[in-house]
Amino acid sequence: MKTELVAAAKILKVFGIRGEVKLHSYARTAEEWKSLSSVYIGVYEHAAVEHRIETVAERGGDVYVKFYDADGRTDAERLVGQLVFVEERYRIQSRPGRDFFVDDIIGMKAVDTAGNVLGVVASVEKIPAHDLYVVRTNKGEVSVPAVRAIVRKIDLADRTMVLDPPEGLFP
Repeated sequence: MKTELVAAAKILKVFGIRGEVKLHSYARTAEEWKSLSSVYIGVYEHAAVEHRIETVAERGGDVYVKFYDADGRTDAERLVGQLVFVEERYRIQSRPGRDFFVDDIIGMKAVDTAGNVLGVVASVEKIPAHDLYVVRTNKGEVSVPAVRAIVRKIDLADRTMVLDPPEGLFP
């Protein structure tokens, strides 16, 4: 039985022919990934399926994982773009008074400065200039630049992100 799940990474691409995948790890080092025997993979936490970890490797600061049920490149390609979830009890916690981890904000409610609900933070994408917070709305996904001019406040206690988006960013 699954407990509450939190997003810990996103699968970026396949590496090699054995079925290894490269992760965009939100808070874990390769050593911390090695402490897990299984994770859940899916587009959303409620649809995530358990996958047992076979090996974890670090190459150039990046984390690569091989799952037992991904026997080759074709199997692993089906996982690309999906999120990797861990059970809440295995989550890496940020220290009080410090910055937050990416997995702290996934699932947060996104609201505008007037308190109107815009959607839910579904994932975080890395681009060279800054991160993008992907907000799932009832009309699709919106990529919000993670810059102070737009992201006004992140309240970890209330699980709320206050945004001041430019006109037209949200449908």
